[in-house]
Parts: sequence; C-alpha cells; structure tokens
Amino acid sequence: MKENALIKRTVRIIGAEIDKDKAERINKSAHLRLRELMEENINDSPALRKHTFSRIYPGTAVYEAMLSEEIPSEKAVWCLRDYYQQYCKIPAAAIRTILKIPGLYRKVPSLLLKTSLRGFSEASGFVYRFPEHSANETCFDIVRCPYYETCCRYGHPEITKAFCDSDDVSYGDMHPKLIWGRTQTIGHGADCCNFKLTLMD
Repeated sequence: MKENALIKRTVRIIGAEIDKDKAERINKSAHLRLRELMEENINDSPALRKHTFSRIYPGTAVYEAMLSEEIPSEKAVWCLRDYYQQYCKIPAAAIRTILKIPGLYRKVPSLLLKTSLRGFSEASGFVYRFPEHSANETCFDIVRCPYYETCCRYGHPEITKAFCDSDDVSYGDMHPKLIWGRTQTIGHGADCCNFKLTLMD
C-alpha cells in the first residue's frame, strides 16, 4: 500500500515531540488500520470515497494509532488539525494571489456555493439548507455531514473539528472586501455548519 500523505505528515508533526521508535510505530499502525477501513468500506460510493478514502479514513487511522501509543486525545486532535492548517495554507495563498486581479473578488461568493455543491455534494451525503440573505451575501448551511457521521460511527466525533477548521484557513483571509462569517460547525457541537461570505463593495 502506498504511503498516505495525511498519515505521514501528521506523524511528522507529532514526531517532533516523541521518540523515533514511537513515531514509526504510529506510522505503521495507522497504515495497517487505513487498509482495514478501506477494505470494510469498499462499497462506499465514488462520490463518498472522495472524502472517506482521502481524508476521513486516514484521519481516523492515524488518530487511533496515536491513541494506541498513549498520545492524549486532545494532542492527537491538535496534530490532525495542525496538518490541515498547514495543508490549506498553500491553496489559500494561491487564492489570495489570484484575487489580486482587479474585480475578480466579486465573483467569489457565487463560486463558493457552486464549488461546495460540486465538491461536497448531496451524492456524497451532505445535506444543505439555504437561509434568507441579502444581495451582497452568499449563505448556506450544511445540516448533515458525512465527516461527522463517519467519525461518530468509529467512535471519534472529536476529530471532526480538525476537518472543520480548515475552512477558516481557506476562506478567512481571501481578500479585504470578502468577509468570512462562519460562526459554528457540526464538528464543534452545533446543529449545522453555517457558511457565509459577504461582499463589501
């Protein structure tokens, strides 16, 4: 099985604080667990696999491996979150660069919804709600999330927040005239993930 980047880089984060042998055990154990998760969920739909096989199952596997080596739960969640914070900084920087093109930022609110519906589709288990909003805002809520549901199924709802918080890095500082207004997520205990992007023009 090819080495998984999420597992490898998360182990690298925790590896700075533990001995080399323990880090190697976590890496090996996580890859073995990932193989098990993929095999027992072989019937995941193609749309769902884009999330489970690339993010949720690797995250679950490395989290369980860290716990097995007596890494405290809060620390293990932090390592996963830190991986995603680092991972999202690269595309976030590219977005900021692109949005220096005059006027392009005005298209972002409508693109946010389109890209969300495409990448986080109802076919993969996401359910949307569309609250009322003003003309200069894009607002939608995710009221059902396969990340949360899958993490709960494996007994680890606490790691969902590591996935949730990556959105703040991706969308929080795109352009001075685009205000990211999320206030809650399912992973942090709310009943929905609210997405709100306001165009200050």
